[in-house]
Amino acid sequence: MTNNTSRRFYVDTSLGQMHGQIYPNKGQTIVCLHPMPYSGRYYETFCKTLTETTSFSSLCLDMIGYGQSASINNPISIQDYARSVIEALDQLISDKFINKDISLLGFHTGSAIANEIAVMEPKMINKLIFVTYPYFEASDRKERLDSIGKTVLDENIESLRSMWDFSVANRAEGVLLERALSNFTDQLQSTTKGWFGFDSMFNYPSEERLLLQKKPTLILNDQSSLTEPTSQANEIIQDSHYLELENTKGAIFELNTDQIIHHISEFLLT
Repeated sequence: MTNNTSRRFYVDTSLGQMHGQIYPNKGQTIVCLHPMPYSGRYYETFCKTLTETTSFSSLCLDMIGYGQSASINNPISIQDYARSVIEALDQLISDKFINKDISLLGFHTGSAIANEIAVMEPKMINKLIFVTYPYFEASDRKERLDSIGKTVLDENIESLRSMWDFSVANRAEGVLLERALSNFTDQLQSTTKGWFGFDSMFNYPSEERLLLQKKPTLILNDQSSLTEPTSQANEIIQDSHYLELENTKGAIFELNTDQIIHHISEFLLT
């Protein structure tokens, strides 16, 4: 087991510096790819619990344009995000900061980035874990692209109301205020550019790209707006292992952490 002390780092990529945090331990490393518009801090509770209760190490990266990684001025693609992660992991392995025993965990947008990494560099990773997958076919993606909400800020504090209500005021019961404030801070960090990740997701042809990766993939589904899309993604992944989480009411990486760790431990250790 570990003393649960994390280490922060920066690594260069072709899109700029990428910030990350590692929770070192004895076993293989689970690389966590966050949903947008948040950062790697989204997984803080999960990573602490994981390294306290298993021998896994965990590593969280801030995607380019989010958290403390380099900023960008225009949307980039899921392929761009994936390439920057590959470059970062290559460097971290070369520097012996982490070993080569790597699996990827993605949530929402992070699942698509994980999938693309498996397509682009299949030899880099062992297995994939999708905790929900935002699967939308072309017509639905077009509709969602056209309706992306873009935050417009002004000097009135009410311009931040929707972000505050979503992350803090209306947070799921059981989520600590400190964690909710951390998510709100991440949203503030990206503010008017937070929609870039949604743009990349709704331009990503999952119906084509999911067919191209052949890694063993654990798919964990919850009760949310992505329940049906995740089920649809499972139907076209070649080597999928599908499970439904129990008693989910949102904020699953805060409230269903033990359940998620149990399932991924069984998956990665068999």
